[in-house]
Amino acid sequence: MKQLFLLVVSLFCFAVYGKSQQNIPVSDIIKVILENDKVKVTEYVSSSGKDICGKGKHTHAPHLSILLTDAKVTVTTPDGKTQIFDLKAGAAFWSEAETHIAINSGSKIAKAYLVELK
Repeated sequence: MKQLFLLVVSLFCFAVYGKSQQNIPVSDIIKVILENDKVKVTEYVSSSGKDICGKGKHTHAPHLSILLTDAKVTVTTPDGKTQIFDLKAGAAFWSEAETHIAINSGSKIAKAYLVELK
């Protein structure tokens, strides 16, 4: 229960932070913004046509994704299958461990947090 409370409080703070920072021009960023013995939160900021949540083909542990901006994402799996997702700011979803290439295929900067429980 305590972990869930900490996660909810953290997500609220991240959402407020993300909205206050939306008008600041940025380049591509991968930055761990919180890490402790319970959780790791990584911020991803991606320009159009660039990797959105890692560099090239990469692997994630099971994680929660939270979109801070609208984003169009093209995901290619190791078997070559491609899917395009149109995601809205505020969307949150759980993913099991996965390997992929994920590209910001929209025309604007995309921002997201990935939250991994330890």
